[in-house]
Amino acid sequence: MPDVFDRIEWKVREIFGEEPVCVHVGDVKECEIKRHPTYAKFRAEAISAGVRSAASSRLWESIIAMGRLCDLDGNDTWRLVILDCIVPCFRSTSMKISRDFGVDREEIRSAMVATALEVWADTAMGVPPRHVRDRMVKAAFEVAWRHGNVNLSEYPTDDVEIYSGPDISAQDSTMRASSVIDFNIIRDAAFAEQVRGERFGSLFQRLGYFDAMRVFHDEIRAGRRSGSVSHAKASGLPRSWISNPNLYYYASDLYPSFIGLREAASVMGIAESAAHRLIRAGQFPFPAARAGRSYKVSVRALMHFKDIPDAIVHVDDVENGALHASGGVR
Repeated sequence: MPDVFDRIEWKVREIFGEEPVCVHVGDVKECEIKRHPTYAKFRAEAISAGVRSAASSRLWESIIAMGRLCDLDGNDTWRLVILDCIVPCFRSTSMKISRDFGVDREEIRSAMVATALEVWADTAMGVPPRHVRDRMVKAAFEVAWRHGNVNLSEYPTDDVEIYSGPDISAQDSTMRASSVIDFNIIRDAAFAEQVRGERFGSLFQRLGYFDAMRVFHDEIRAGRRSGSVSHAKASGLPRSWISNPNLYYYASDLYPSFIGLREAASVMGIAESAAHRLIRAGQFPFPAARAGRSYKVSVRALMHFKDIPDAIVHVDDVENGALHASGGVR
């Protein structure tokens, strides 16, 4: 009968299949590193590196960073990868405790996974990435032996639900621009979204960037580029006049997904050397992904840190705004 360890492994293999896995920036096409193994090879290397010394492993530093980046987006994919690369070392211990103390094996394994996830949440800040894996493993072993040495009734465990993402409230897409319109008092979400989009279009038109925007929009319309907002989320707005509900995207889709640590430090107002020190100390305010000997910083994570709203916009709204800015008539 499959247990929680098996379900984790099956879920991750279902996600990645036989495609190459990028642990540097999460996207093989955008990564500067050319060598990307399949998930099976990647997992074997991660397990081996964790057993040898996770604290000195650049691979595990990258894995932890990718997990943190996914958490910011409410995506549990890399959190599952981390568990899948850790639980193989739990199997023999859980079997031994189950056999020697007469404890249900599934109960032990569920408790180990739940404890590892608790440590994952507790080490989000202030703990260097290189130490996170070992802390998760140590805490999981401790809770397993505790189950074996005490009365089971004192440690009830519920079913562990690990595949759903964290409960994150809807992202604030309010643009903080000087305007006579206060988005906080607009009750019609569709109208507020339309005004935001038209402001973007007007801004790009005035800055002379709309030719590049038009290419971006043409690619979305042609299906060569997909917006990052799901159809279900977009179509929830009562706007029957729009050309296609799939033509939504976040403003951050216009930016590169990752930038170098030097550029990110400049935006943050600190020196690059200070950024390196914060990363080593586990005190950098958001995850930095290891790419070879350098670091890459998620633009969305940087926007979140700087409190820059990532507005949801629609192709039609932006183009209408540009039309108004150029003096045209809708």
